[in-house]
Amino acid sequence: MKQILIVIALTSALSACASDTPRVDAQLGKSVAQMIQAQTYDPRAAANPPALAPETGDGQRLKNALDANRKDVPKGSEQVAQPLVFEVSK
Repeated sequence: MKQILIVIALTSALSACASDTPRVDAQLGKSVAQMIQAQTYDPRAAANPPALAPETGDGQRLKNALDANRKDVPKGSEQVAQPLVFEVSK
C-alpha cells in the first residue's frame, strides 16, 4: 500500500511538470528573431556587411541624428540647489 502511494505521488509530481501549452512552447523565442528581422533595414546587407565603414556622410543629417539621440540624455553636471534645514528635536 505504501509503495502504491509513493508511485501515485511521483506520477502526479512528474505530470505537474509537463507543459499545458506545447504549441506555444515550441514558438518560444521566435518572436524576438522576427522582431529583429523586421527592424533590419536591408537583410541582405546585414548578411554581407562591407569591409570598411563609409568614408563620407551628410554632415547635417549626421548632426540631426546626434542631436536626436542626445536630447533625451539627462544632464549630469547640473547642480540642484536646496536650502539646508537643521531641525533640533526636544
